[in-house]
Amino acid sequence: MEMFRRTFAEINLDHLSHNFFEIKKLGGDNRFICPMVKANAYGHGDIVVAKHLDHLGASHLGVCLIEEGLMLRNEGLKSKILVFRGFDKQGAQKIFDAQMTPVVSTWDQITALESVADEPIKVHVKFNTGMNRLGFAPQEAEKLRTYFKTSKKLKLKAVLSHFYLGEDAVQTNGHSAAQAKLMTEIHSYFKDEDVWAHLLNSGGIASLAEPEVKNNPDHFLNKTNWGFRPGLMLYGYSPSETLKSMNLKPVMTFKSVVNNIRQMNVGETVSYGATWKADKASTIAVVPVGYADGVHRLLSNRGKFLFAGKEVPIVGRICMDFLMLDVTAVVQSSGLKKFTEEEVILFGYDQAGNFLSAEVTAKAAETITWEVLTAVGERVPRHYKGGQS
Repeated sequence: MEMFRRTFAEINLDHLSHNFFEIKKLGGDNRFICPMVKANAYGHGDIVVAKHLDHLGASHLGVCLIEEGLMLRNEGLKSKILVFRGFDKQGAQKIFDAQMTPVVSTWDQITALESVADEPIKVHVKFNTGMNRLGFAPQEAEKLRTYFKTSKKLKLKAVLSHFYLGEDAVQTNGHSAAQAKLMTEIHSYFKDEDVWAHLLNSGGIASLAEPEVKNNPDHFLNKTNWGFRPGLMLYGYSPSETLKSMNLKPVMTFKSVVNNIRQMNVGETVSYGATWKADKASTIAVVPVGYADGVHRLLSNRGKFLFAGKEVPIVGRICMDFLMLDVTAVVQSSGLKKFTEEEVILFGYDQAGNFLSAEVTAKAAETITWEVLTAVGERVPRHYKGGQS
């Protein structure tokens, strides 16, 4: 579809490449790495991102939904695709037909796969080590080992779990350490079957780069070769303010332009509900992007975006299709004469290299960076630069 808007998300594939290789460098040559491209590649566009990662050498890709995996298959992706969400018999058939790899969490899912597989299918088995969301109980490891030893249809390739507080993996006595201990016990049941394990999400991976771990060969993270499942960090952001040792480059810039300028008199209000009133003569920039595009409405009267290289406040309530910025101070200090079509950065980089982090936006909206990225809506086109798009 032809797009006429000047609002778009710019996706820097060179930054994606940089992040992927930083992760790969941390893991070494023999580490299992499954980049997560679920949720439209965290808002970055799953088809282009998946193809680029495939080009970079990613042998596995992770999705949540069967539908996400099927879309990638329909686009010609040959990588091994792990499907992490549960499924019924109908879903099992789709997974089998598309030659995807299911992550199994229940006996019902095993039964469903047994009923549709007319040739062996490789599976990964998830264990619940404390997240209490999906996965078999650790006590079922021996029973599962016995089952897979005799199954003619299902071949166990890996066992896995998920850190629920990955940023504390730096500590040797935290939640992640307890999960790791449990995972080591689970994995011991399957090691003689040449089954590998993967546990490290972005928090766990980033912890490996921290001095407390990097310089301590006895740290539990250094005693295994557990696989990586990078998510947020792949797109350039750390999962925690306490994990900042990795050199990551944000991949997405969400931008728009000034659509209109309003010169406000003292006492005049802006937007629905009259929640902002001018206390002096003010210059207000109208920007054609709103909550229908993924801008959190909670940013109304509290968030800031980049205009002419400076942070300026959002004033009034964010609308479905528009928001307003108070650019008075910038206009007065810079002497800027032309306002319309001036670039506005919601997060990311402007043309001069000034940067506004999605982390700042998330904090102002009382949410997390993951949500800020994945919220960027479908009607916001993605423009790709660098790499092989």
